[in-house]
Amino acid sequence: MIVKGLLAAGIAVGVATAAAGMPPVEAYGQLPSVDLIALSPDGTRMALAVTGHGAREVQVRTVADRQLVTGLPTGTVKVRALQWVGDHHLIVTKSTTADIAGTTGPRHEYALAVDINLATGKAQPLLSGVGDNTTETLNTIAALPEARTIKGRPVAFLVGTAFANMRGIHALFRADLDSRTTRMVAQGNVDTEDWLLDADGEIAARVDYVERSGRWSLWTRRGDPFVKSMEDTRPLDPPELKGFGRSATTVMVATRDDDDWSYREIALGGDTPSPPVTALAGAGLIVDPTTHLVIGGHRDAGLAVDYTFLAEPDQRLWRAVRHAFPDAVVRIESWSDDRRTLVLRVEGKAAGAAYFLLDTVHHKADWLANEYQGIDAADLGEVRQIVYKATDGLAIPAFLTLPPGTAKAAGLPLVVLPHGGPGVHDAPGFDWWAQAIAARGYAVLQPEYRGSTGFGEAFHTAGFGEWGRRMQTDLSDGVAHLAADGTIDSNRVCIVGGSYGGYAALAGVALQHGIYRCAVSLAGPSDLRAMLAEVNAAHHGERSETMRFWQRFMGAKSPSDHALDAISPVRFAARVDVPVLLIHGVDDTVVAFSQSKAMAAALARAGHPAQFVTLAGEDHWLSRGETRTAMLKATLDFLAVNLPVAATAAPRTAGR
Repeated sequence: MIVKGLLAAGIAVGVATAAAGMPPVEAYGQLPSVDLIALSPDGTRMALAVTGHGAREVQVRTVADRQLVTGLPTGTVKVRALQWVGDHHLIVTKSTTADIAGTTGPRHEYALAVDINLATGKAQPLLSGVGDNTTETLNTIAALPEARTIKGRPVAFLVGTAFANMRGIHALFRADLDSRTTRMVAQGNVDTEDWLLDADGEIAARVDYVERSGRWSLWTRRGDPFVKSMEDTRPLDPPELKGFGRSATTVMVATRDDDDWSYREIALGGDTPSPPVTALAGAGLIVDPTTHLVIGGHRDAGLAVDYTFLAEPDQRLWRAVRHAFPDAVVRIESWSDDRRTLVLRVEGKAAGAAYFLLDTVHHKADWLANEYQGIDAADLGEVRQIVYKATDGLAIPAFLTLPPGTAKAAGLPLVVLPHGGPGVHDAPGFDWWAQAIAARGYAVLQPEYRGSTGFGEAFHTAGFGEWGRRMQTDLSDGVAHLAADGTIDSNRVCIVGGSYGGYAALAGVALQHGIYRCAVSLAGPSDLRAMLAEVNAAHHGERSETMRFWQRFMGAKSPSDHALDAISPVRFAARVDVPVLLIHGVDDTVVAFSQSKAMAAALARAGHPAQFVTLAGEDHWLSRGETRTAMLKATLDFLAVNLPVAATAAPRTAGR
């Protein structure tokens, strides 16, 4: 059955009818069939990225009847964001992995922006050819564009790079989209990170950060001139300017005080931060797209996402949304300026993983599309939140996904799937990687090991210096917990992960022993001294925030600290006595491809050669459907051989 109104240019998005057996690997490995949905300010049209039959396209459709306004095939372009500027311009932010001729520095993932004028049908790359005889600029952007409507005209502000004395510095550009003209409106100093613009596009604040010393400063103004409103020296965790506060005369700053983060407001042109805004503690901020003011916050809360709005009408609307979708993870993806129309992302037993269009006037929610074509609600494994004790007594939260249709969780084979980061956390809702593994008959454990965010700053800082140490045993303590209560068979456990999770997979069979029957590492570091040497070269020396971040988690005094050898899996390849699968994208700019090559070579020298899958043209984030599918196929085939499930359902035929 094809989704009503989402069929164009050979791309079909929809919900497959139920079929016996599990969905094919391709259903999980494809990029989302529909994502990046953004409503126009007036709520009459929506932009979305659509994927189907190996093709990807940016579409604009009417909200009322889903009719196609325009469709733009994207080919191999990696689309990162869709933003409206007024009701007739759509900015597509894309990225590419590249070296830039004439500049120094490592290969990098660069972002670019293109404006689509829906009235004329013309596309214009932004920041192309902006420089003059005295100033050269790049066509790349350092942050998502800022949309404004000034005197009725659509304007986009972009932070780009200009060259002064042969050195690249941040500069602020104004692109008038109707006239297709762009000009530089501000050029920062060598330490300028960002600017804050008011509703009229005037600069209200500027942030500077001296990376070598860690000195952070906030400059604001209410009229002229700029005033230094705040200054702090923090080599790590400097304050962050989040935008305007709850009024147009204040800015909101996140600060770390006494090992915890809080939000404080500072008046424009002032220098006295407010007490912490308790209503927003621990939340991600919600900003009104019209006023650009903070109107609330959102938090991951166990198996749900919770929103707190500062205005009662907005909070009442959120309560109605939650009432309409009980026992589901609901996120607000987009809304019209008047709040009459909302796009919701809903994940749960009833809806599966799907998008809904909410009409707040008529109190009606219409199903829009499944996020993944071919994966129905019945295909999803149950996700539980559990908490277990680490060896030292620390409570470790985790998600446990059971195979679909599990009546009683007992004696299951287990895949431990630690997240990357390490300073992030697994979010509630549909996880394509975990669900793909669970669909093959495995329980999947996703521990929020110490060092993860989202559970308080004390939990986060408990991970400092514990890379490969207690962060590692937090995972195996989860295995012991599930074995003790009979949920899993302790003799049938494998560890799989990407980035830091890939490192944890290698450490689980090189630094630990007898816990895992196999390991799969996707882009996992293996030689930490070599990794830090690469970071050191890429970020111009040890006195960089990036280097300080890694050294803090690894517990290293310097990039050449030989203490890193004790937690580097490549040094212990001879201890590995179980099968290992290595997977790595050639275009990875975060963890060098050489890290997996080194581990493969070390295992081969030790007489335990690993399987090694190379993903051509892939970055660190599995941004392409074909390579994401290749990763999944390799992983599931490897598990089928080395951690077989006693009874499995026959896969459905791909494409059904």
